[in-house]
Amino acid sequence: MTDITRHVRRGLLALSMAAALAGCHSTPRQDMSHLSAPAQDYLLITSYFMAEGGMVSRLQDGGLSGQQVYDMATALKYGKSMLLAALTKPSGRARRDGQRAVELMIACTNQPDPSTFPGGTPARCLPAGFVGPDAKKGQARPQSATPTPGR
Repeated sequence: MTDITRHVRRGLLALSMAAALAGCHSTPRQDMSHLSAPAQDYLLITSYFMAEGGMVSRLQDGGLSGQQVYDMATALKYGKSMLLAALTKPSGRARRDGQRAVELMIACTNQPDPSTFPGGTPARCLPAGFVGPDAKKGQARPQSATPTPGR
């Protein structure tokens, strides 16, 4: 009798393991390419405005250095220009560039407070060698890297 219960337990254990492993299998992540062009544009616009709202909220929180504020403003202007380019001349590449610009905006929103880094400064959110839309207009970079005073 004990042999039967042991086999039943092993069978139930194997069945539950197979069910658990089958539950872990999921469909691959789908990107926006299967959606229609107007739906992709709508999602790009929506994600841009959500990222912009996050940036405004982070700026209102304060505690950012001058360089961080400059990076956020540069990312915001770059995102806006990429969004306009994707809407005025729609193409797959323009949409991908718009998505990357929104990702850059989100990366700049997630910058840590520089006061939490004693003796050092946090890494910049803009990639090395990034040239934003202000570079063509001859605008200077900020001089101060000290945090702005809180409200």
